[in-house]
Amino acid sequence: MEDFSAISTFVRVVEARSFAAASAQLGMTPSGVSRAISRLEHRIGVRLLARSTRSLRLTEDGESFYQRCQCILADLGEAVDALGEAKIAPRGKLRVAVPMSIGRASLIPNLVDFETRYPDIRLELVMSDRASGLVEEGIDCAIRMGELGDSALIARKLGYFNNVLCAAPAYLQRFGRPGRIEDLATHRVINYVLPATGRPIQWQFTTPEGIRGLDVQAHLLINDGESVIQAAMAGLGIIQAPYCLAACAIEAGQLEIIMQDTISVGSPVWLIYPQRRHLSARVQAFIDWVGQLFSRTSVPACGLPDYCTESGRKVAAQPIQLGVPKRQTAAA
Repeated sequence: MEDFSAISTFVRVVEARSFAAASAQLGMTPSGVSRAISRLEHRIGVRLLARSTRSLRLTEDGESFYQRCQCILADLGEAVDALGEAKIAPRGKLRVAVPMSIGRASLIPNLVDFETRYPDIRLELVMSDRASGLVEEGIDCAIRMGELGDSALIARKLGYFNNVLCAAPAYLQRFGRPGRIEDLATHRVINYVLPATGRPIQWQFTTPEGIRGLDVQAHLLINDGESVIQAAMAGLGIIQAPYCLAACAIEAGQLEIIMQDTISVGSPVWLIYPQRRHLSARVQAFIDWVGQLFSRTSVPACGLPDYCTESGRKVAAQPIQLGVPKRQTAAA
C-alpha cells in the first residue's frame, strides 16, 4: 500500500500544481510531500517532475506515468466501492435510457416486480427514441435496438425482437383467421411507419429457406409502435410486432398470435453501459433483472420454429409475391 500512497500523493501534486497546495489537501507538510515524490522517483528510476523555485511541470515520463496512475486510482476506488456495495442492498439513483416503445409496453408494466426486489433504488427512465450520450448525460445504462456501431461502451445482448403476427379475437371472429402468408392479401393489415423516413416497414418472415420480405398493403399506417398495438387491440386489423411489446396484450387475451409457423427473428436488443471494470450494485441489479425480463417476454409460449436461429438472420431477405388483394368480406 506504500506505493499506492505515493501514487496518490503524486497525482494530487500534479492536479494541485504545487507541493504547498497538495500538502494542504493531504494534511502533510510540503517537505513530506516532496520526500514522498522523491522516494517514488527513486523507486521507479525516472524523473517525474521538473522542479524550479517558481514552477512545477511534468516530464515526458511523468506525463505518461500520470495518465496511468489516474486509471489505477480510479480502478482502486471502484473496487473499494463495489466491495462496500456488495455488503448492502442496492440503493441510490439509477438513470436508464429506454426506447419509447420498450419503456411503455415492456418495462413499465413490469416495474412493480423491480421495485419489490429493489425498494431502495430510485429509478429514472429517460424515454426517448434518440441515442442518448451515456457519459455526457449522466446515464448509467441504456437499452438499444438494432446493430450497434463502434463504441467504447460495453454491450450485452439481451436477445432479439421475435416478431409475431397477431390480431384481436373480435377481428378474427369477423374476418376469419389466415392460414398462410399469402392469405394476408385478403385481410386488413396495420403497419408501422418509421418516423425518421416516413416509410412503412417491410414485414419479414424467417423460413427454412432464409428470411423472406413482404411489402404489405396496409389499410392503416401509424408512426408509433405502441399505437399500432392499440389499433390491433381495437380490432382494426392484423399486425406484425415484437412479442415482447405485445406480450401484455396477448397474456390478457386482447390479442391472439396467428400463424405460429411465421414467427420470425427480428432486430437484436442490447443493454449498454460505460466501460467500467466494477459495476455499481444498482446497475448490476438492473442488468440482471432486465435480462430475466427479456428472456421471459421475448419468446412466446408456443416457442420458435427450429429454423429461427441467429444464423438465419444473415440470409438476405427474399420478396414474397402475393396475389391481387381481394375485396374484404366478413367471415360467415
